[in-house]
Amino acid sequence: MDDNLKRIVSEVTRLCRERGEKVDPFVVAYVASLEDGCGSLETVVPGLHLDGKIPAEAVALIGKHVAGILSHGNDPRLKTAIMQVLMEAAYKQQRELIEKETAEQHERAGMLQRAVTGPRALKGNSAEAYDKFYKLVLEAVCVEAGMELAVQDPAANAEVRAALESVFPVSAVARFLTLSEEERLAQLSELARITTGICLYNRSLGQGGSALPAAASSYLPQAQRLLRDLNRCRTEVTEQMSKLLEMVAKLPPAVATDNDAPVAAGSGSEEELRRALLHAEVLNRGQALQLYESLFADLQEGLEAAQQLDAELEHTLVQVHDSVGQSAAVSKDMVYPLFDRLGALHTGLHQELRMLVVRQRLYDELAELSALPPGSMLLTSQPPGRTTGSRSSSTQTASSSTAAAVDALSEQLNETTLAGLDALQGGELEYIRPISHTQLQPGLALAGFCAGTLARRPTGRYPLLRRANPQLGYLAYQDKVYGFATNADMQAFLADPAGCLTALEAAIKKEPLLARPLGLPPPKPSSDVHAVLQAMSGTLKVDFGCQTPVHFVERYIDKNYEWNVWALRRRALALANLRGKATHSTQTAESHFKRENETQVWRPREATVQTKVAKGQSMPRKLQYVQGLRGAADVKMNVVRLELDLGQPHQH
Repeated sequence: MDDNLKRIVSEVTRLCRERGEKVDPFVVAYVASLEDGCGSLETVVPGLHLDGKIPAEAVALIGKHVAGILSHGNDPRLKTAIMQVLMEAAYKQQRELIEKETAEQHERAGMLQRAVTGPRALKGNSAEAYDKFYKLVLEAVCVEAGMELAVQDPAANAEVRAALESVFPVSAVARFLTLSEEERLAQLSELARITTGICLYNRSLGQGGSALPAAASSYLPQAQRLLRDLNRCRTEVTEQMSKLLEMVAKLPPAVATDNDAPVAAGSGSEEELRRALLHAEVLNRGQALQLYESLFADLQEGLEAAQQLDAELEHTLVQVHDSVGQSAAVSKDMVYPLFDRLGALHTGLHQELRMLVVRQRLYDELAELSALPPGSMLLTSQPPGRTTGSRSSSTQTASSSTAAAVDALSEQLNETTLAGLDALQGGELEYIRPISHTQLQPGLALAGFCAGTLARRPTGRYPLLRRANPQLGYLAYQDKVYGFATNADMQAFLADPAGCLTALEAAIKKEPLLARPLGLPPPKPSSDVHAVLQAMSGTLKVDFGCQTPVHFVERYIDKNYEWNVWALRRRALALANLRGKATHSTQTAESHFKRENETQVWRPREATVQTKVAKGQSMPRKLQYVQGLRGAADVKMNVVRLELDLGQPHQH
């Protein structure tokens, strides 16, 4: 399935890029899986299964179908799918980020612990070796306690070292090295907790604590503000959902039909399109409400845990103050357990505070995804209940008053329902009386939505999400507790609970988007958002070409156009002055230095092959001649000596 889904996503991405639209691969994959879950892809390609091999022609048809769905950016169903998959992707991203940070911290702490507890931890027996080992212990304690600032900041390092020396002085290193590896590791963790407790005590006295993370007093107000924002968003979405349900109630009764297929955009009557749009918007608001409530419950639970840890930490600090007091010396058996408890509480509180930051990021993501689309019925000025035709406004007013009367009567149980509840004795159903008439009981099945409304479909062929009414009470069936919106819904569930759940499964099969807000599994495993994110975790390749236009648009623009008349006059004078100049070929020293040297190159050297030359060497030839042996009487004899140095190697 993973390979087929990636091929479909690649095709859809290519088509959307050619249209100039930017799409998210997760959204494309999830929309394709939803279309497969409701059986819409089988109408495009008969006999299609994502688990089998899909030919290229079928991938092209499916890509065109999914790209057409993505082109309607303001469709409430598409907005709901985007909200579901991108929120799950945000949860996954934050979870992976926390796991990565935790793994990096554990890896660094483990590396330092192995360096401290290893067999060759101390290198040498000198004072420098002991001091170096003690610094290694200090770094391991800082990383284990989450005080990484003390590793880099000299002031924080000095503070943590002073706290560590009060528990583990340098003189105790020799005895520490005699312990086994397991004992050293246990004592190192205990040292980290006790040192953290001492730093917390010093911060409570106003004498340090710079190495510790921010206190809970700086995070808890932010968490409470986030809780108020989430509660406000819950209220707003609930009011929007109530308005949409009022619009649905004002619609004329739906015509009975056997066709449960969803109405496509541009097909069907105007009334049917409006009905489908309203139901899709109710589903969108229901999904937003479920996400807000889930995040609200998670934040409330984390805030209560953080407040409990903070209260216990403050109580332990009071015990430490009472134990120490003004004493110059205190027994370590009395205060060390308290410091150890302080360190453990601080570690747990720090983890909760990290989760508060993550929830803030998730809230920002959800606030952006749950915004109303531009074409929402809640933003239009014209009431959606107004229809064209022969119906008059008096008929609509009567229908609206009738719906209001029905809603008022549905808030209380009638005699038939009460008789059915009284008859429940030892069966599978059990009636649970409401504890509060304003808030739903926590832990309800279907995330607090009415099972009877989804099963009965009182407003037509589209399943409708409605919140349960806490005034009616609840019914327990097969280890689950269900709430109901109206008396008729509870009565239908009392009559046939198994049939209602079967009809609910059929509704989810027709509209797979219902599975997420109801907390139920999708109709097909391929429609699960977790499976889609897992399938899209690898690298995605898209074939996309860059094409040039056939005919380029010619631009008749004169780059040298000058509009200033005086600039033109200056140019004309310069040209006229240039005509009176003469060019001489005389080259001066100044013009020589102004030449363009980069345009001058050396001529390539002629490539010649040199071979070995055999040469000999001879001694110089010495010659002697006698001059003046003949001639007149006054001619004197003279001896001429010559030395001929011929045939030497340097002469060749």
